[in-house]
Amino acid sequence: MSERMRATIRPLGDRTGELQAATNLRGDLWSRSLARTDSDHPLQGIHRDEEGRAYLEFATDDPDEVRRVIEQPAYSDRVELNRTPPLPGEECANCGNVAGPVLPTVCPNCQFRDISPCPICKTEVPRSRYALISGELFRCPRCDNRVRLRFNSPMFLPDGSYNPPLVVVEEVGAFHEVR
Repeated sequence: MSERMRATIRPLGDRTGELQAATNLRGDLWSRSLARTDSDHPLQGIHRDEEGRAYLEFATDDPDEVRRVIEQPAYSDRVELNRTPPLPGEECANCGNVAGPVLPTVCPNCQFRDISPCPICKTEVPRSRYALISGELFRCPRCDNRVRLRFNSPMFLPDGSYNPPLVVVEEVGAFHEVR
């Protein structure tokens, strides 16, 4: 029976070294035919989680053998292995990184800002956490105030890259009931 797993590289103080460790582990697992892309939840390559740690996800039919590989001296103090990790979420619009089930406000890989902080409570709130009221009108889950979410304009910079933040959160003026 196939099982989803996540191997996370513990912080080494060297982002390049962390990516190299993840690349080496990925090569070892794939060369031994212990890992493959999960067809139900494909997440290929190496990503950075919410804490900026490099990780890779894969499916395996032999989790015990994967654990034995990770217990080797080259990996034992550098890799944390999790069985059945949360399902992958949205990709960063800028670099394609998948940090976790929820797209963070700022990508831990490339530092691209997806959404501005709530203008009322000044809290960093991921886009998917705002509750839709209607159209562009949403409710902030932290301060419970109504806000407007809109794409930044212009959306693209002259070089063709996205203009951060991709989504701008704006305070909504006072609402008056018509009687």
